[in-house]
Amino acid sequence: MEKTVITTHRNMDLDALGAVLATSKLHPEAEIVLPDTKGSDVIKLLSENKDVINYTEANSFEGRIKKLIIVDTDSIDRIPENVKENLSENAEIIVYDHHSGTFDIKTKEFHFKNAGAVTSMLTLVLKGKRIIPSPIESSIMLTGIYSDTGSFKFPGTTPLDFIAAAYLLSCGANLEFVKRYLPQELTEEELSYLKTLTDNLNVTEINGNRIGITYARFDNYIGDIAHLISKLIEITGLPAIIGVVEIEKTTFIIGRSRSPKIDVSKVATAFGGGGHKEAASAAIKGKTAFEVLEKLKEILPKAVEPLKKASDIMTTPPITVSKELTVSEARLTLMKNGINAAPVIDKTGKILGIINRSLLDKAVYMGLEKEKVENVMEREFYSVSPDDSINLVEEIIIDKHQSFVPVIKDEKPIGVITRTDILVNLHRDEINEIEKFYENRFKVSPKTKNIAQKLKEALPKELFSLIKKIGETAENLGINAYIIGGFVRDLIIGRKNFDLDVVVEGDATEFAKKIAKLFNAKVHTFDRFKTATVVFPDGNRIDFASARTEVYRSPGALPEVDMAPLKKDLMRRDFTINTLAVKINSKDFGKLIDFFGGLKDIKDRKIRVLHSLSFVEDPTRILRALRFATRYRFELGSHTEKLLKMAVQRKLFKTVEGQRIYHELKQIMLEDNPLRVLNKLEQYKVLSSLFDNLNWNRWEKDLFERLRKVVIWHKLNFPESSINYHLPFFGALFLKEDYEDVNRYLSFLSVPEKEKKEILDMCRLIIPTIKRIEKAKKNSEIYSLLKSKSEEFILLLAAYPESEETREKILKYLKEWKDVKPLVSGKDLINRFKLKPGPIFKEILNKLKYAIIDEKIPEDNKEKQLSYVEKLLDENRKMD
Repeated sequence: MEKTVITTHRNMDLDALGAVLATSKLHPEAEIVLPDTKGSDVIKLLSENKDVINYTEANSFEGRIKKLIIVDTDSIDRIPENVKENLSENAEIIVYDHHSGTFDIKTKEFHFKNAGAVTSMLTLVLKGKRIIPSPIESSIMLTGIYSDTGSFKFPGTTPLDFIAAAYLLSCGANLEFVKRYLPQELTEEELSYLKTLTDNLNVTEINGNRIGITYARFDNYIGDIAHLISKLIEITGLPAIIGVVEIEKTTFIIGRSRSPKIDVSKVATAFGGGGHKEAASAAIKGKTAFEVLEKLKEILPKAVEPLKKASDIMTTPPITVSKELTVSEARLTLMKNGINAAPVIDKTGKILGIINRSLLDKAVYMGLEKEKVENVMEREFYSVSPDDSINLVEEIIIDKHQSFVPVIKDEKPIGVITRTDILVNLHRDEINEIEKFYENRFKVSPKTKNIAQKLKEALPKELFSLIKKIGETAENLGINAYIIGGFVRDLIIGRKNFDLDVVVEGDATEFAKKIAKLFNAKVHTFDRFKTATVVFPDGNRIDFASARTEVYRSPGALPEVDMAPLKKDLMRRDFTINTLAVKINSKDFGKLIDFFGGLKDIKDRKIRVLHSLSFVEDPTRILRALRFATRYRFELGSHTEKLLKMAVQRKLFKTVEGQRIYHELKQIMLEDNPLRVLNKLEQYKVLSSLFDNLNWNRWEKDLFERLRKVVIWHKLNFPESSINYHLPFFGALFLKEDYEDVNRYLSFLSVPEKEKKEILDMCRLIIPTIKRIEKAKKNSEIYSLLKSKSEEFILLLAAYPESEETREKILKYLKEWKDVKPLVSGKDLINRFKLKPGPIFKEILNKLKYAIIDEKIPEDNKEKQLSYVEKLLDENRKMD
């Protein structure tokens, strides 16, 4: 009698078992025939649940097959041989699979869904037909889904898997049951096997992709090896691993991949196996592990897609500059084409060198604008061929600090690659998704509302009156004027801020001159940037700027400026919360304009950039984003956070001039609580990106907190002080670092020489000075140690000791001893003691000062001070 049979692939896994069980509910008349080779997890489940599935082992099957139902494979060659041999000539074949969407022979029915587990597809078929599995059946099927999706963590997991799992749970599936059959902690024996696989691991590069290949040979059956390969890829972090394991007379290939470029199912298929792109396996009889490894070398290049090459991402044709052009002509060429660098070529088109805007600006500054460009160009530069890997290009741009890379063929440039090209191509999908988000957000019309009353309440009366008069002047001149930036942001948030920036849709320098004349004020103009600063007689100062567009040709480069309407001007800002504008013309005074959703982001407490390349244009915005997020207790928007992480990962800080990074770090150190911002920088791996060997541990954090309290004390006690409060915080950051590393960090940041020396002195002298203070017996000894030190040094010194007693002594120097001045003067020494001016004057007055500091005599009693001087002179006479 001919039969209907359900079967699956050899080396059966838990998903195949779940699928077989589900299929048996659809075809209750069918006989289940399972392959002889099964995973150890399948063997365990079947042995412990014998009554759930009634099946026949393949080697025991007898009879002809009129209908064959195959699950979890896309190849008939993977089912048991005995099943294939017993197929009737016109047998119907039905397939349920989730691998490739094709089957290698003709089928009557072919059911395919792109899901992480084939059991998920079959579960939903049961649901559709209202066939409800029992709790134990649901548990087995759910185990299959968990296993093949890696507990829903594998990249191939789809919404279908979640829906199917939810349905099975509603049918009574037991998660404790599932947990029992999934991989547990490794046994001692498995750890031994894993060590062998780790020791034999060799990492190779194929078509630009890194792949781990490992092997092992065992005399006895060791159970399921697949989860050890999964564990190995997890430990190593490699994009893919292929394991070749010989057990008795069979060699197994197990592949695991986390890269879309590496399809391990192609490897397994070549050896008669199968699986997914991310996980696949094959069993080869009669071949040793070493024979399989040799064949693997031939197969892998076909299974691995090459990573993109330089030619895939280059801008072509490149804009070039002839060697015959003058420096000023070459500079104009770059500006007109909106680029920052270009190859220099001869008459035949061969590349001779490269130039960039920074180089040409320096040449103009030195009076070389009429010099031929070939005389100032960079002759030593890095280039790539069209077939070179993107990794090489990235290394040149990031590690070699070359702003762009020419792509050369036959000595001629055929394209160029910039840092932006690299980032966009590495993260194209994410950036496209983020671009859509911003496009949709900024399509809407600007939101407006009037906040004139809020302005009046927030500003001092004189400043509010001044703003109104400026608005009236703008109205009379037919110019639109707006307050923009940080003042408006803080006004909405509710923070005090009188730092006003006025933007006009017109020439700001001319407008500022008219304002200065009207108010009898001083004006400083910067024509290149269309900006001006007006200082009013009452001390108020306001910055004026033309609404403009800026194009950053490269990080750190000065922007090209052109006048533009308000919206374009705001578009160049760093974050949406800084794009709010308030119109001050008399007709619309107090009208708040919000083009980019800044009000909503303030309400939602979010920091968002305005476009996907914001951090690429200016990586220092990373530091500002985290500073603002900490200051206002906001969070990064999800897209902004992705972009920030990409920029840090690609080491974009290396492309920025150090002085710009130092400026932003300085602003962080001047925050009310720099520690919180630095913790944020650590969280996003910014600190390690800037300073490769920096320690940022509990000790440093505690020091920062003590220093914060000392600085607050100092500001309260010395409100008129104009010291550089950022310097002690830099000292604290680098205090316990290697001196050479600190020197390197400060050079990278282009710290001004005076400040650099101060920070290095802190790193060199703080600890020895503390030790001497702790040994000091008298106040005057501490005074003597500190009198030549800067206040910045002393603040860090006071924060260093954990002992309050030592800290109090140092702070007492600042509060009491530093400015001690005896009432006795040189005149008294001449008139009363008949002394002649000379070195003895300094010696006497110093001893007098030390006696006051040591509290031997009072500071406010001149007679006692004179008596003390007399005593000193008597002692000197006796010694003579």
